[in-house]
Amino acid sequence: MRGSIFMKSLWLDTANLPSFPALPGSLKTDVLIIGGGIAGVLCAHELQKRGVDYALIEASKICSGTTKCTTAKITAQHGLIYASLFKRLGREKATLYLRANLQAIEAYEALAQTIDCDFERKDAFVYTQ
Repeated sequence: MRGSIFMKSLWLDTANLPSFPALPGSLKTDVLIIGGGIAGVLCAHELQKRGVDYALIEASKICSGTTKCTTAKITAQHGLIYASLFKRLGREKATLYLRANLQAIEAYEALAQTIDCDFERKDAFVYTQ
């Protein structure tokens, strides 16, 4: 069989990701983060800023699971979820979900300004037939 059914990762192909040794044994920490994907790495970043003693463990390589195939698109527009949330949970809960997503975008933009990152705001659209 030629090729692979798996998409190549732009991030893994172009980034110089650090490698880390296996843990030599047990460790003691205040917070243990399991998984080195985008969520785990962001948790570690926030804990480090606050001076919290943490450890991040990953079974493979950092950002090598689901994160490696991300499009890096950050959006508050997740298809037609707001209509579903409004119908199932009401306007207040749908609005809370929207606000949380908009706050997350602001947090990503603030983070991007502190690191070597090309963050750009772009319009998003949902199309229908």
